[in-house]
Amino acid sequence: MTKTCCASPGYCMLSCFCAPCVICHQRKKIIGEDGEYRCCLGFFPCCDYKCAPCCLFFEAFCCCGLAASANRIYVMQRLNIKTDPCDEYIICCSNVMMVLSCCIRCFTDNDRLANCCQYTADLLFCTTLACMQTQVNYEIKNNKLTQGEWPQLGKPLPIMEAAKPDAEEGKKEDEAEAPQVEMQ
Repeated sequence: MTKTCCASPGYCMLSCFCAPCVICHQRKKIIGEDGEYRCCLGFFPCCDYKCAPCCLFFEAFCCCGLAASANRIYVMQRLNIKTDPCDEYIICCSNVMMVLSCCIRCFTDNDRLANCCQYTADLLFCTTLACMQTQVNYEIKNNKLTQGEWPQLGKPLPIMEAAKPDAEEGKKEDEAEAPQVEMQ
């Protein structure tokens, strides 16, 4: 993640200023055009998926950090990429800065310090988010397993399978409720 800004500076800038749009674009690449949408790629299945484009939009715009993290974790798991300890430190530092800025705002009357800490935390969050998204883009395009065509990798992760609603179970429930009529 630390080298992605230099490897693709244009994409990193785009990710920094248009993060939700980049998240949606990456998710479409990851699940494919015909793939089933799952909130946070099934890591946190929590909503109805009848209107997948709307759900993806709200996930990317309202839970930007979580959505980008889900994309990154999913890609890394699918490609068996180990997390670099430096990546974990950067993400942890971003999280600590966010908590610190909230604590300063809650427990002090120093608005100037609180604002300074909040702006620093926001800048660090945006930078970290951009690096995460650039890393995901790099792996999708350049990893020898993907060859630029992400959805063609094979069967989904077990976590994705667990998040899918059981179509057969729903079908059996519908059949049990509906009377059986033979067509002649």
